[in-house]
Amino acid sequence: MNRAKPITVNAAHDESVLKVLPGLPVLSSQAASWNGIQLAHQHFLAAFETPEHCFPQHFITIHLNHAPIEKERMVNGEFQCDRFRAGDICLTPATAPVSVRLQDACEILQLYLEPALVVRLMADVANMDGLELVPQFKLNDPLIYQIGITLKTKLETTGVWDRLYTEAMAMAISAQLIQHYSIQPLKVRHYSDGLSQARLQQAIEYIHAYAAENPSVTEIAQRVRMSPFYFSRLFKQSTGLTPHQYLIQCRVEQAKQLLKTTNLSISTVATQVGFVDQSHLTRHFKRQVGVPPSQFRA
Repeated sequence: MNRAKPITVNAAHDESVLKVLPGLPVLSSQAASWNGIQLAHQHFLAAFETPEHCFPQHFITIHLNHAPIEKERMVNGEFQCDRFRAGDICLTPATAPVSVRLQDACEILQLYLEPALVVRLMADVANMDGLELVPQFKLNDPLIYQIGITLKTKLETTGVWDRLYTEAMAMAISAQLIQHYSIQPLKVRHYSDGLSQARLQQAIEYIHAYAAENPSVTEIAQRVRMSPFYFSRLFKQSTGLTPHQYLIQCRVEQAKQLLKTTNLSISTVATQVGFVDQSHLTRHFKRQVGVPPSQFRA
């Protein structure tokens, strides 16, 4: 394995990625304004080896290749080797020096998780300030796999996406890392009474006021003076919906009002209430109302 001086790689810049990888991703969330997490989908057409490098983020690779390939990794001076196929996952903690050799062509999904998000969540769920993740070479983790595939699919179909949803996915992965791959023993705090009526009303008013502006979980949680993780959990206990589901419901209701009271085109209505485009509105509108916007207006 190559033991050159570690190169710090910024996944948000193509020039930095090309210092260690043989090509750019075929799909990336760089332009999607996601908070706390980034995604890249890579097709490597031949075997390759990276120089030693490190990421400022926690780095998760999800293998999508169905044919097994041999993979070698040197992380923190420890050599590992195994055969990987679809569903196998690697976890490299932030700043850990790592080099990788893949012996054949393969397809990989890469997730970059911001350490600050994980640390904040650690303080919330476990009442602990520090966090040390253990490097994992070959995992079978259905939750992380499914979240990665879902993010990839949504990015492919919409190009951009509600920050409420991507932040929720980032927090779900963070919670999984804390619970299963952290050195520290956890004492998770539990809440079961939902939001107070005052906080619930504040959150609902904020979502209705800023539904078209792609609000984030963090922004709404700050409004009610709570952590994003517990706000999301307690909001669902109070309403039966995640913040993202409630946001979509709110946007559909606003679209219904515009369709009934204005002559705006459906595509204009869609963007005015916060959907990416007309097809994005139509998909959610039909799911909630039972008919597409054109039929509802008629």
